[in-house]
Amino acid sequence: MSFSLATLIPIVMLALAGFLALPAILAFVRSWRAKEDLERRLERRDSRPREDAPRNESRIGRAVIGLANKATPQNEEAVSAVRGKLNKAGFTGPNAVGRYYVARLVCLVVPPVLLLFALPYLNLSGMMMLMVAIGVVIVGLLAPDFYLSNKAKQREQMCSAGFPDMMDLMVACVEAGLSLDASVQRVGEELETRHPIISGYMRTLSLELRAGKPRKNAWRAFADRMAIEEAGSLATMLRQAEEMGTSLGQTLRIFSADMRQRRILVAEEKAMALPAKMTLPLIFFVFPVLMGVLTLPAIVKMQGVF
Repeated sequence: MSFSLATLIPIVMLALAGFLALPAILAFVRSWRAKEDLERRLERRDSRPREDAPRNESRIGRAVIGLANKATPQNEEAVSAVRGKLNKAGFTGPNAVGRYYVARLVCLVVPPVLLLFALPYLNLSGMMMLMVAIGVVIVGLLAPDFYLSNKAKQREQMCSAGFPDMMDLMVACVEAGLSLDASVQRVGEELETRHPIISGYMRTLSLELRAGKPRKNAWRAFADRMAIEEAGSLATMLRQAEEMGTSLGQTLRIFSADMRQRRILVAEEKAMALPAKMTLPLIFFVFPVLMGVLTLPAIVKMQGVF
């Protein structure tokens, strides 16, 4: 009974994964047929060869691109939310949303298939096999979002660490006589080696300003892309300085000094939290060793006496 249950569980999980993947596969097949019909109609209307769409393109590559496009939902709010999450994680390509949904589909289908093929080499009971199958499905569902969250957190930490350096360069450029827009472009070029993530954000901000986007909107979009508190404070400060007509160089210098002081406070906070974090390792690893070293000689002597 246990062998039959262990054999049945991966098959059921594979069938469930196939059932979940069936809508995306059907949508891809329909889109592929519609694309072929459209290409045939265009060839009938225009007999000239098209140089921008080579026919020797790999079918697998076109299938993956088509699946990525069709896997993207049509709801604009869902697409915007996913695109914002991908931008924070550093995936800014035009096909990033489709690839994200394809990755979720692959993570949902591939693990049950691998579990099915690994079944002859696993000596597990029926209940253990059920728990493994459920764990595989849960991991497949949560893995893409967990990876994106971890990636976004790492980028936020890197931006937070390099933000005071960016402010120091901004102050130096503004006080040297450059305008704010020219300072943004110059700072983006200077930070390309040391802080490439901030440099990319600065280049995007410079392009938006050169394209004619209002300055307060461009800086607010910059703060939203960077997704750290310091960038939001900088955008608010620049908007208030522009509305009130205060000196930009003096305002940036005060803000830069605050950022350096904040970096020192963060370092002191981490240093003060270190003893509390070391308490549990000391209790579980160091204290038993000390107790053994102190008590073992006395135990040996007591055994000799008795």
